[in-house]
Order: sequence, then structure tokens, then C-alpha cells
Amino acid sequence: MKLSFSLCRLAALVATCLLASCGNFLPTEPQASIQLRGTTLEDADLLMKQAKRITADDEISAVYQLRAAEIAWNQLDTDGGSVKEIKNLGETQQHALRIITRATEGVAANFIGEKYAPEKQFSYAGYSYRVNAGIAQKPGIFPLAGLESAKPAREVPHRLCLHWHTEEGVGVPSAPKWKRPTDPKMQRFVTKRSYLEPITAVLTFDNSTKPGGIHKVSLTGYDPTYLSRVRLGRTEYPLAADFTAPIVAQTNDINELQVSLTGLIHPGVLDCKLILLEPYDPERIPVLLVHGLVSHPRMWKDVINDLRADPKLRGRYQFMFFYYPSGWPITYSSMRLREELAALESLVGKPKKMVVIGHSMGGLLARMQVITPGRTIWNEQLGKSADELYAKLPPNHLVRRVLLFSANPDIGREVYICTPQRGSGLADLSLTAMFSKILTLPTTITSAFIDLPANLVQRGQLTSVGGLSTLNPLYKALEKIPIQVPHHSIIGDRGRGDTPNSSDGVVPYWSSHLDSAESEVIVPRNHGAFDDPVAIKEMRRILLLNAGIKDGP
Repeated sequence: MKLSFSLCRLAALVATCLLASCGNFLPTEPQASIQLRGTTLEDADLLMKQAKRITADDEISAVYQLRAAEIAWNQLDTDGGSVKEIKNLGETQQHALRIITRATEGVAANFIGEKYAPEKQFSYAGYSYRVNAGIAQKPGIFPLAGLESAKPAREVPHRLCLHWHTEEGVGVPSAPKWKRPTDPKMQRFVTKRSYLEPITAVLTFDNSTKPGGIHKVSLTGYDPTYLSRVRLGRTEYPLAADFTAPIVAQTNDINELQVSLTGLIHPGVLDCKLILLEPYDPERIPVLLVHGLVSHPRMWKDVINDLRADPKLRGRYQFMFFYYPSGWPITYSSMRLREELAALESLVGKPKKMVVIGHSMGGLLARMQVITPGRTIWNEQLGKSADELYAKLPPNHLVRRVLLFSANPDIGREVYICTPQRGSGLADLSLTAMFSKILTLPTTITSAFIDLPANLVQRGQLTSVGGLSTLNPLYKALEKIPIQVPHHSIIGDRGRGDTPNSSDGVVPYWSSHLDSAESEVIVPRNHGAFDDPVAIKEMRRILLLNAGIKDGP
């Protein structure tokens, strides 16, 4: 009887090899029944090769993949304990995990985008698998229903980001294209590209399946920025991750320079947006990154890439951007940021104390979220007309909304990178002044000019470039108003080591230094110091401090 089975099995394998060069093939049920009865990892490898050639029937291909994964699953330790690192496993178990990973990638394709269903059953040649892909969403876990598509992370070209952060473990890391939320209120905070959140798909089997019964399988999407370990059966394994692939896949085609210049020269064409990079989680601390003049949120790609991948920060923070046309006046952009943060809070509830990190002019926008100026800015900006305008302008007038405000109580800490706290001398140069004259402001701003005395409008400080002038009364006002949260400074010196007589090439040290800062780090870079390894290391230190985490092993 054993000899007869072996001969039949050999015949099936020979037939398979002969068909291998013929492209797609569909095995008969008797052939498949013999093939699927295999129990070794070599049998599982062969099933995976056959599944790849079965392109005419997704269900049969899925059965082959699931059976291969099941054979490999039986070789794993799933009875308890903890596996610290995959490299510590024996070759047999590592081989088994490689098979499960390939099978997971194939099976997951049956649940992505239009193919999604919370549960599907795949049956052929006496084998049936019921796959549950509708696990309820909770922190760190997402059903595949939220994905429009998912490219395996291994297929994403290694470019754009300085470092490529991965972790070895179980599951299939992907660069997913998330579906955009259907709620119009939430769409306000999600771009058409949707989230930049990585997902790792993990396939697990129910060991309680009876012989001949329907095999129960779970297909779950895990968020590696939240979780670093998962359970296979009762054994804990490290979760595979690729933190960089989603950033590259979703932003590689952005023309950063074009958008940045448009936002500067034609700021009325674009609008601001508070951008969530991942589904909002009330349990995580928000980190808001604000870009500077002639820039775009993608400038933060290496900062996001390095910080999200950090094991000590994982699961504690969620990242978001604020985009604004940088040709807008500084005080107007600051107001719009206040309004966007208030709108988000009205939708998701009071967040944990936020950390705001601003580069250059973005640092000024950040600072103006954590001060309560009373009439100090109003009086300095409007000069002799301050009292008259305060009595004349209605409560909802744009000038009032821009200059009269209170600190945001939901912000707990700020980081200023190369920020012109007292302006920049470059904005006073004649060439810069001439350039500022070609900037066109949107009518929402210019329409407010009719209520202001002509001498105020002619100061030339209503554009962002003019507003960076050291002569702007805004800086005199800011000197008088205390910053109400702990704050830190990161300052460039172009590697010259000449602080306090230093400059980053745009902002001199005397302008970026704050006596009130809890810490100050000098980075050997120019004005683009935000993505320097020293700067990112300092941001990491500050985030650990903010979360109450001790650094070290």
C-alpha cells in the first residue's frame, strides 16, 4: 500500500515537472489530492511553485498556498514561550517561516481592494480552508478592508530616504495604499494619498482543526509602528517590518520643489492642511512637524523614517504634518494652524499633550501656538492705530483672529530647529525686498487690508518673506511673551564651531538662541540641519524625555 502511494506520488511529481515549462496548468483533483497530502518542507516548497503557475483559478492557487503554509506551520514551535530573534531559530524553522511568508503574500492578494471580504473559504481536492481577514480594528491591528492595494515591501526601490529600516520576523511587510476615510470630516485631515502607515500581514492556523474538517486560518494586518511582537499559536515571535517602504512608495512621485515654489509665489492657489500619516489613535502622543519657507512636508521624510522605526518610541507616538503655502504672512499661517488643530480636536476628542517640531519659519508658527499674547502683538503690529482698530473691528474680523489668541492647552512641548526667533537679516536685503514684491497674497487676506490704514499695508511685512525681516514688530512683541511649555532649540553652525558668533547661513545664532530653552544643541550643518543625524538624535532624546523613557540598553 505504501509502495503504491509512493509510485502515485512520484507520477504526480513527474507530471508536474513536465508541465512546468508549459506556463499555467490546472491540476486534476486526483493529481492535486496526491500533491496536497505531502508533509515535508520540500513538499511545501513544491506546492508553492505549483501555486505560482496556477494563474487561471485563484481558489485552487490559494488552496495550494494554504496547504504549503499549513505544512510549514506544523514545523514551528507554537506551543508556548518566546522567540527573541529569528536568526536564533534552527534552519528547519527558518525554512518554514520563509514558506509561510510567501504563502501569506499570495493569500493576502485575495483580500485586498475590491477582492476584500471579511471571510472566504477556499476548497479543492478534499482540502478546505476558511480564512478570516475581518479581525476587528484596534490599536496595532487593522483588517485588510482598509487597504486599496498593497505592494510587497521587497518590491519598493531603495531610494529617496537616507536609511532603510527593516526588522526580521514573521509576516509580510508591505507598502500599502490605504483607502481614504469615507467620513468627509475626517477626509479634511487625510490627503488623497491617504496614510503612510506600514502594515505587516500575518497568517496563523487554528491548531484545533479536526482531521478532514475545515481548516480555520486568520489573516491579520499588524501595525509595526505600534507592535513589535505577535503570537503564532501560544509562542511569541518578532514581527517583520519595513518602516521605509511606505514612505518611498507613496511620496516618490511628489514634485517637492514645484509645490514649494507655488506655495511661496502663488499662495492663493493652494490651501493649508493638517495631515494625518496614520489612522488617529487617542492613546498615542501626537507629534506635529511644521515645515519652513519654500518647503513641503516631504522634507521630513528622513526624520519620520528614523523616529518611527525606533524601538523605544514605537507605540508611543503618532506623526502628522502641517502644510501651508509659505508665502502667507506668518501670523496668518499661525492662525490657520490653530484652526486646523481645533477642528481635529472637535472630531477626535482631546488628544494627549502634543509635541510640535518646527523648522525655520515653521518654528515661529509652532511658537505662536503656545503663547497668550493679550494685546501685545496687536499693539506692536498696529502701532498708533491699535486702539482705534481694536474698537472698530468686529470680533470675527480676520485681523482680530490673526493677532488676538490664547495658547493651545493641548500642546505639551516644542522643538525649534534653525528658527529665526528674532528674524533674519537676509529678509532685509534689497534683493529679498524686491523679490517679496512679486508674491501674490490670496483675496481672503488682501480683502482685510481695506480696514487697515495705508501706512500699515505699505510696511511690506505682510508677506512671509517681508515678515522675516528683523524690523518686523512681531519679534519685539514675541520677546515680551513667555513660551508656556518646555521647549528646545536645535541650531546649525555650518560646522565652523564658532558659536555664539555662528550662523546657519540664513539665521544667525543671536536670532535662533532662546535663554528659556531647556536644551540647545549645535549641529554642524547649514540651515537644512533638520535631517542631520545629530538633529534627529536630539529629537529622539527629547521624545524619550517627553514620554518618560530612559535611554540606554
